[in-house]
Amino acid sequence: MSRRVILDCDTGTDDAIAIMLAATRSELDLMAVTAVWGNHAVEHTADNSRRTLDLIGRADIPVYAGRNAPVAPPPDAPKAEGSPEPDTLPLPSATTAVESQDAVEWLVETGRAATERFTVVLTGSMSNLAAVAAADPSFVDAVEEIVVMGGVLERGGLLPAVETNVGYDPEGAQQVLDAGFDRLVLVPLDATYSAIVTLEQCANLRAEGDVVAGIAADFIEQRVERYRKLPAMGGRAAAPVHDALTVAYLVDPTLVTLRPARVRVHTGDLPTRGQTDIALDAEGGVHVALDPDAPRFFELLRQTLVRR
Repeated sequence: MSRRVILDCDTGTDDAIAIMLAATRSELDLMAVTAVWGNHAVEHTADNSRRTLDLIGRADIPVYAGRNAPVAPPPDAPKAEGSPEPDTLPLPSATTAVESQDAVEWLVETGRAATERFTVVLTGSMSNLAAVAAADPSFVDAVEEIVVMGGVLERGGLLPAVETNVGYDPEGAQQVLDAGFDRLVLVPLDATYSAIVTLEQCANLRAEGDVVAGIAADFIEQRVERYRKLPAMGGRAAAPVHDALTVAYLVDPTLVTLRPARVRVHTGDLPTRGQTDIALDAEGGVHVALDPDAPRFFELLRQTLVRR
């Protein structure tokens, strides 16, 4: 049976590829996309999500727009800068409307009505889910697994000190960690930067001749131009596709190694606001995904986009 999944995202280029995976893999039954602020304002992330689903022929999957701000930032918290990408993805205009119901309200109602548990994947700020857990703490009982693209373990200076999904709403992230979900998997930057996609692989993807695969290749190439300048890339002509790896884990959990850990987020007015303390510990309640199989990840990506 397919795993029932809700994808909560702030759709830019890598979220769009994650949507393509989640909406087309037979192993997953994508119930809905819930949009949240982060890379862009929620009006844009909802529209980008709708455009992506319509493009791949999945207009049947609803999109709900949720929070457009963090849940409880301190008064002097700096405003998140968002993504350098354009607000609107270069995709055809959506032919299907975003739902009128608020995403947080829909999630609460869905949790209360659930007769079987489902999985929630978070690839943007955690503001929506933090608001849901605050509105109805029993929501956790409806959720089999939470999978989060967020956080960073490495402290050597190559990776950013603050991963943006957590950094957009540190209080919301900590609230999700504290909500009491039975199983929470964290896919940190350490994993996504170890599963990069190269320009050569993009060319191979485009050579398949599929329109959607070509668009995904375009998106990744745009990411390469930005990421190759970062210390972690060392000038390599490649880039991580963070959110796609997070969905790929659900399709094939053996792509990564899960390590138990204790995780805390720096909140409030700390100078380290948004940083994550990830301590690998056999007694920890969070499962941290590490050491991805990069070639298998790209092959899963290629097969999905071409054979959807």
